[in-house]
Amino acid sequence: MMAKGGGYATFLVLSVLILAAGCAPTRSDYYSSLRRRRLESFRRWDEPSPTDERPRIEGELDLEEALRLALLYSPQLQAALQGKETARGRVVEAYSEVLPSADLSAGYVRLDQLPSMGGVGIGVGDLDNYSFRVTLTQPIFKGGAISIAQRAARLSSYLSDETVRGAVENVVESVARGYCDAVLAEELVAVQEDALQSARAHFEAVGLKQLQGVATEYDVLRARVDVSNIQADLIEQKRRRDIARASLLRGMGVSQKSRGELTTTLDYEEQEPPSFREAVRVAFQNRPDLYQAAISADLQQEALNEARTKYLPRLEGYYWHMWARPDPRSSAVWGRQWQAGLNLRWNLFDGLAREGRIIQQKALLRQMQILLGDAEQRALLEVKDALLELESARELVESQSLNSERASRALDLADEGYKEGVNTELEVLDATAALTRAKSLYYTALHRHTTARIRLQRAMGMLGPPAGTREVPERVGRPGDIKRLTDQVQQDQKIGQLQKGETE
Repeated sequence: MMAKGGGYATFLVLSVLILAAGCAPTRSDYYSSLRRRRLESFRRWDEPSPTDERPRIEGELDLEEALRLALLYSPQLQAALQGKETARGRVVEAYSEVLPSADLSAGYVRLDQLPSMGGVGIGVGDLDNYSFRVTLTQPIFKGGAISIAQRAARLSSYLSDETVRGAVENVVESVARGYCDAVLAEELVAVQEDALQSARAHFEAVGLKQLQGVATEYDVLRARVDVSNIQADLIEQKRRRDIARASLLRGMGVSQKSRGELTTTLDYEEQEPPSFREAVRVAFQNRPDLYQAAISADLQQEALNEARTKYLPRLEGYYWHMWARPDPRSSAVWGRQWQAGLNLRWNLFDGLAREGRIIQQKALLRQMQILLGDAEQRALLEVKDALLELESARELVESQSLNSERASRALDLADEGYKEGVNTELEVLDATAALTRAKSLYYTALHRHTTARIRLQRAMGMLGPPAGTREVPERVGRPGDIKRLTDQVQQDQKIGQLQKGETE
């Protein structure tokens, strides 16, 4: 029979647990709290404090400065950096395999009655029993799992470094392309504004001709419609410009209230790209995704090695010290006891669990090796595609370089001919549309060539720091600089020739 005090204590414990379970927030309460937090986030955005992390930029903003800000404030990169902390935690955790562990335990037991000794009715011990115990355990041998865990932790650290390097390349490419998109949008807005100005001038000229009796009302309406159409195109292009700027600011990780003026222009730089073979060699030596795939395969090899250690014995030393009431050795009120020794455990048979785990790890290792080969094939395809895109963009720029000048001259001739009565209004409108299209195609070609150079650098793994870098650089090379790629290829060739000579 349980003592009254023990039953009452049990009732209190159950009551506390029931009350604690009933303290969970309801759905409406939780969403009310969530809405308040969302409103607070809006207030922080609407009324930024001096300690806000997202800076607001003003004035001139070139491409290099945009990349520097992105390396400091990009959310994508900041999130990737937390992976380094995760890897550092794994390294610290791996040291626990070789360090001793210490545990502290305490207990209380209430008996309903004292046990009797020898059946004579004499109670032994106390109704209230207390114990405190400290245990130290030192691993000695785990079948090789200790060294495997440490190697795996280091590989995880290397993998996180390459993940961050890949994130740097993603950010640099994204911001560089976003900057070019914003510059192109600005140029196209300027093209539409010039076209609108030309259309309005033509509309005024048609109005004068109507007053002179040499133009019809249809001519006036047609010119007015052309002005309205260009105005509509200009409104749409301004929207695209604003979206491009907002996307650039988001990629940089700065405030959307920034008002930076883009100063880097879309220029055509005729530079000889590397050959496909050399580009592939540089890509194989630099691309972060290839390093990630290779390190992942090495990590999986360690996982297979760890699974094989389950067939080996485990040896550990231990020591524990206990304080208890009553004394474990006598009837004294308080006493203590300690013990030290070695524990050897060897799992001789566990069904087929270990064999099944090894089969799984072997399959995963083969999977990682296949993925590494696929990553290499993807790199080959991206390098080939980038080189073809660069060549296509070069041809497009060269074909459009003089076209806008020709279209501008044609419009001037059409305007002069219209004033003299030689050309018709339709010819003037066609010349205006041709000039607008020629300018748009030219700036689009420049944009395509610039982004193609950036794409080639990304395909070769040259947009970020070199392999093995542990820290995020403050700056990176100028995206689109094919000359830097060529110089790197030539430098690598010289190093390879020197190494070959030394070997021979």
